[in-house]
Amino acid sequence: MVEGIRQRAGGAIARRRRELGLTLADVAREMDVSDGYVWKLEKGLVNLENVSYQRLLALMKALRWTPEEFTQATGVAVPGLTTEEMPGVPPVPLLKVPLKGSGEYLVLGLPGLEVDPRDLRALTHRGGFVVYREGEEPEPGELAVAEPREGDAPLSPVRFLGLNSRRSYVVETLGCPTERRTLEKGDWLLHRVVGEVRVWG
Repeated sequence: MVEGIRQRAGGAIARRRRELGLTLADVAREMDVSDGYVWKLEKGLVNLENVSYQRLLALMKALRWTPEEFTQATGVAVPGLTTEEMPGVPPVPLLKVPLKGSGEYLVLGLPGLEVDPRDLRALTHRGGFVVYREGEEPEPGELAVAEPREGDAPLSPVRFLGLNSRRSYVVETLGCPTERRTLEKGDWLLHRVVGEVRVWG
């Protein structure tokens, strides 16, 4: 788990505990762990991906979070959830998505995603991430990641506008102000964006 994500998840846990008026000892007692362990969770010193399923459930119970609320607040999907274990909550497949250029991975629950997960990549963007399918060109109007064929540093996501008369990509940058650019197909690849992950902090 990326260190920044661990710290944001820990911050979400600390905020929730304070909102509920609970002490470290209150949460520790519910989880059957030490106060120090809860402190480490809040400081982002514990990788939540390596925490046992039962301990995650105990944490959610202590903080009165549903699995969906926990995932939304922390950005960490809860592994192993099924309709039998959590009635009324549909199962969400977990995907290990490589974070471009870092050697790190995001573990994401992406419900309704109908692509081969082996083609997925993630790119840091505006305090969160975009998830894109490598090798799939976007339709006009869709978001895409523009990647130079030479080199390994993708640009920020762009909006694909279509092809011009020379069959080059016409894109619009997403910055402020937006800028229209032409990218030669021989020099660039466009990968269709399939989702965004926003990290609240």
